Amino acid sequence: MKPDALLSPRYLSLVLAALLVTGLLFSRALLSIMMASGLLLLLFPSVRQVFGAVFKRPLLFLLAGIIIFYAWLFFLDPQQYTLERMGLHLGVISLLCLLHFMAATSDWLLPFILSVGVLSTFPSVYDMVMHEGLAALYEKGQVAYTLMQGDHQRFTIWISGCLAFSWYYWLMEHKKQAFYFILYFTIFLLLLSVRTGWLFAGLVTVAGGLIYLQRQHKRVYWIRAILGLILLLAIAYSVPFVRNKIQYMQWEWREKKAAEQLGSSDAIRWMVNESAVELIRENPKGLGEAKAALALKERIKINYPESSVSFQWPFNQYLKWWLTAGWVMGSLPLLLVLYLLYRLYFTRNYLTAVWVLFIALTGLYESTLEMQYGFFLGVFFTGLLYLYESGLSKRTVLRAYR
Repeated sequence: MKPDALLSPRYLSLVLAALLVTGLLFSRALLSIMMASGLLLLLFPSVRQVFGAVFKRPLLFLLAGIIIFYAWLFFLDPQQYTLERMGLHLGVISLLCLLHFMAATSDWLLPFILSVGVLSTFPSVYDMVMHEGLAALYEKGQVAYTLMQGDHQRFTIWISGCLAFSWYYWLMEHKKQAFYFILYFTIFLLLLSVRTGWLFAGLVTVAGGLIYLQRQHKRVYWIRAILGLILLLAIAYSVPFVRNKIQYMQWEWREKKAAEQLGSSDAIRWMVNESAVELIRENPKGLGEAKAALALKERIKINYPESSVSFQWPFNQYLKWWLTAGWVMGSLPLLLVLYLLYRLYFTRNYLTAVWVLFIALTGLYESTLEMQYGFFLGVFFTGLLYLYESGLSKRTVLRAYR
C-alpha cells in the first residue's frame, strides 16, 4: 500500500481510533495527547464547517456552561488547579471533533471498537480463571483489572459503552454478529464487573429490548424476550460470585457500623458523602476547588477520628458540584444534563439518552466526570452514539483533504 493511501482519511481515522483506545487502556499521557489532537483537525476550514453544523447548538450551551461554572469557582478560590480542570472539560471540543472525523470517514470504526472491547476483557477473565486468590475481590464487587491502571469502576463503564455500541449495531445496522457482542458483554458485566455494570446492563437491555419489540408486531417475540430475560437473570444469580456480591452488599447496608470499621466500599461512601452534606449546608455559596478539598478532608477526620479514610472529594458528582460551587451555580451542570436528556428523548435518540442517563446515575455514587477516564468515557460514547443514532456520522469531511 502506498504511503499516501495510509494517510487517507479512511485509514487515518482507524489509526487515530487505535491510539485513542490505547491511551484509554494503557496510558493517561497518550490519552491526553489524543484528546487534544482534534484541535489539529479544526485547522481545516471544511472540517470546521461540518463540525460546527453538526454540534452547533448543544456545543454552545455546553461551552457556555463550562466557562460560567469554572469562572465562579475561580472567583471563589483562585487556583491554577481550577483552570486545569476547566481546560480538561473544554477538551470536549477537541474530542467531539476527533470523534466526528473518525465516524464520518471509516465504516470500520464500530467493529474495531467492539473487537478491542472483547480483547480488553481477556486479562480479567484470565485472572479470575487462573488465580483463586482474587475470589474475595469479586465477592465485594471489585475486580483486579490489569488495564486502565487498575481503575475497575471506569473499566466497567468502558465495557458498558461497548455494550451500548453492540445494541446500536443490532438495532440500527441490522448486523447479525452484533448479537454475539451483546451476549458476551452482557455476561461479562453480570458476572465479572462491579455493580455499575449491572446498572447499565439492566438499563440498555430494557431500553433496547423495548425498541426492538415495538418494531415487531407479534406477541411471541414479547413472550420470548421475557422468558429470555428471566433465564439470563437466573443463570447469573446461580453463579457464586454474583450471589456473594449481592449478599455482601446487603450486609454492608444492614451492618453499617461494622462495615465502617472494615473500610467497606459503601461504608466509605456514606462517611465521605455525609461529611460533604454537612459542609454544603454550612457553605451554600460554595468553597471553590482547593478549599473544598481541604475542608472535606478535615471534616472526615473530625467525624470519624478512628478511621483512616482520607478523601478530598465526595463519592457523588452532584455533591461535588454543590460543595465547590454552591447550591445555585452547582446546579448548572445538572441543568445541562437534564437539557441534554430532554433533547435526546424528543429527537428519538433513545440509546444515546440511555447512555447519558447511565452516566448521570453513576454520579450518585462516584464523581464520574471529575476524573480523566470518567470524563473521556462519558464524552466518547455519548458523542459517537449521538452521531450514529441521529445519522450525523454520514456527513463526510473527506473534502477537507482534497
